[in-house]
Amino acid sequence: MEIVSTQSMVNIAYTKIRENIIQANYMPGSLLSENELAENLGMSRTPIRSAISRLESEGYVSSLRNRGILVKEISFKEMMDILEVFRYLQEYSVEAVMEKNNTFNIEELEQYLKNQLEAEESNDYPRYVQYSLLFTRSMINASNNQLFVQIIDSVKDKLMQAAIVNWKLTPNQKHYSANLLNQSIFEAISKGNLSDIKQICKDNFFRSKESMIISGKI
Repeated sequence: MEIVSTQSMVNIAYTKIRENIIQANYMPGSLLSENELAENLGMSRTPIRSAISRLESEGYVSSLRNRGILVKEISFKEMMDILEVFRYLQEYSVEAVMEKNNTFNIEELEQYLKNQLEAEESNDYPRYVQYSLLFTRSMINASNNQLFVQIIDSVKDKLMQAAIVNWKLTPNQKHYSANLLNQSIFEAISKGNLSDIKQICKDNFFRSKESMIISGKI
């Protein structure tokens, strides 16, 4: 019973700290303290240490001896790797639908797109990013390959973190919008023009890369 209770505390600590990192409440470059985290979460330092170890293995933080826990920045290379994974898995999902008689969940995609557009219209950028990524995840789920879905789940939150960090650092600037991309993909799916989606995803990848290089972001 004690083991279950301890593991439960570790999971709570992990989930809450990770969520604060993804939502940019803990900004990249900031130093966290085990004592402060334990006090804020109302638990001992033991589950905090285990949670930090798990987050460190996922690349979110780095423990610095006698200094604290550093929230890591996402490098340009890491960001491009993530976007490339998204691109190729989206393209594969299209091939799976075309060649294996898999199907896209049209209703789910439409709802995510609707939520995405509404969130941007109401200037709720974190919610917009969330539904934009869920749209992509739903696409990839059509591949019927759970390993691909797990890969997306392991990296999409870093993309969300990077987007929210940039939004908080530059609140008065116009930020990247995937509305046109996802609208184009949804339109192609609805009309059965699946072969167009691969080119749409490829073009978006190179536009995003060029934009990031020019702006110096990430």
